[in-house]
Amino acid sequence: MTELQSKELEVLKEVIKVIEKYNLRYFAIGGTCIGAIRHHGFIPWDDDIDIAMPREDYELFRTKLYKELPTKFQKLDYDNSESNYFLFVKIHDSTTTFVENYAKDSPDRYTGAFIDIMAFDGLPLKNSKRIVRRSQKLLKLNGKIRKTPIGYRKQKPFKAMVKSVVSFFFKYNHFSTKWCNMLKKYPFDNSEKVYLSCRHEKSALAKGKKVVFPYSYFADYASVDFEDIKIRVPIKYDEYLTDDFGDYMQLPPEEKRNSGHDAFICDMNTPCIHYAELRKKGKI
Repeated sequence: MTELQSKELEVLKEVIKVIEKYNLRYFAIGGTCIGAIRHHGFIPWDDDIDIAMPREDYELFRTKLYKELPTKFQKLDYDNSESNYFLFVKIHDSTTTFVENYAKDSPDRYTGAFIDIMAFDGLPLKNSKRIVRRSQKLLKLNGKIRKTPIGYRKQKPFKAMVKSVVSFFFKYNHFSTKWCNMLKKYPFDNSEKVYLSCRHEKSALAKGKKVVFPYSYFADYASVDFEDIKIRVPIKYDEYLTDDFGDYMQLPPEEKRNSGHDAFICDMNTPCIHYAELRKKGKI
């Protein structure tokens, strides 16, 4: 296990303590689920942890229960970061720094070693495709009014001007709030299908992934080994992983064994606020 993976595992352990204390539900998804089943821990070349929670549990954790984490573990989401257009939560170790290249010009998105927490939403029996389409439109609009990164105006003056005009009329979290309130209407447990709503459908489909799954995959959980702990995976993890990844037990070619995360800064010994302040001053 790398130093980064070790720090991320620490974050996960603390998050699980809070989740289990309040009998909330979660599932390892994506590469974390593959790692748990295929490697009984991290995929060796991976460097992140993804879990998902039913919307009701997710919102309770995101808005209130995260405060029960030890002080050094902090939250980054679409309500406390004006430039963050991702509609999921990062819980990170603020005594470390792990910043990906996409966020290098947005100091308010600087984090330490983190885990991602996403929401699964229910879908109604009727008009589910319409709900997904509307959700996807709100995802796009949310990205258009987020705070402009450092230096962006010099590179894209017209787009920056349009964004500043739109931002004058809408608060930065206007569309993310509207998106969230819409999806809360459809309870997870009353649905035949569930929706990983933070995924952009177009980019997901381009990668061969899905945004909608049968509820039965997540109706319960199985407990499996992950490094030195047990974590929860969907009860029908084989069906879920096959649906989303194909033959997930087959190792990819060596040239494709990478995390897909391009790090701008990876420093497990320095608080992320240090680098955020340097970036604000133009020193990095």
